[in-house]
Amino acid sequence: FFFGVIVFAVTKLYSTSSKTFKLVRNTKTKFSDIAGMDTVKKEMMQIVEILKNSSEYSKKGIRPVKGVIFEGKPGNGKTLFAKALAGEAKVNFIATKGADFQSAMMSMGARKIKMLFKKARRHTPCIIFIDEFDGIGERRNYAGTGVDKENNRIITAMLNEMDGFDSSDGILVIAATNSYESLDSALIRPGRFDLKYSISNPDYDTIIKLIDLYTNKKKLDDSIDKSRLAKTFIGMSCAKIETILNEASMLAMLENNEVIKMENI
Repeated sequence: FFFGVIVFAVTKLYSTSSKTFKLVRNTKTKFSDIAGMDTVKKEMMQIVEILKNSSEYSKKGIRPVKGVIFEGKPGNGKTLFAKALAGEAKVNFIATKGADFQSAMMSMGARKIKMLFKKARRHTPCIIFIDEFDGIGERRNYAGTGVDKENNRIITAMLNEMDGFDSSDGILVIAATNSYESLDSALIRPGRFDLKYSISNPDYDTIIKLIDLYTNKKKLDDSIDKSRLAKTFIGMSCAKIETILNEASMLAMLENNEVIKMENI
């Protein structure tokens, strides 16, 4: 019986990993799909340029960045940015999230980490994106419970993989988190995750660009002052602004209007 359970668990692991760790060769996403963040875009493109030409930079004594962390509130485009980066750089992309490594079977999370990096190595240059990173990278707890032990195994596996690839492997790990302070210090130290970018709620100038982006196929009434509208959106996430403008468009359609009026917003 026990042997049967093990076989089932391993079979399940391998069958689900092929679906979970889906390789995308073209994300069909560009930086033009993201408003603002111009400085981050420029820096990240330089990072990927080194990733794609690692041997040339290695001769100059420059090692590629292994990992980057995006920190910020939900709804501000951390996932979209990672996809756009892969699209602009024309590299392979694997997206996953912390919950994908959680399992009722002990040690399965660590095995999945190894399988993820093994797949990335077969398809370099490759960007691995791990959303909800605090779900697996939280500071280790040695209380001795089963959950704590499994989390420790996952972090240890992650440490081994981050230390296991070198400048010639062509892998960049991008992790997104809402809680950077909760992450394990050994995991996020320089040499593993070298850089951290804060992806915060958009500022006024970015909101103006967001309005243009989100109404690209929706026409605003000429009476709407975009500068005044942008001020009402300050403090909101990108996702919330997009949702408001989308629902306003729906209301306009219900009223048989071809343009979005301020009362719809």
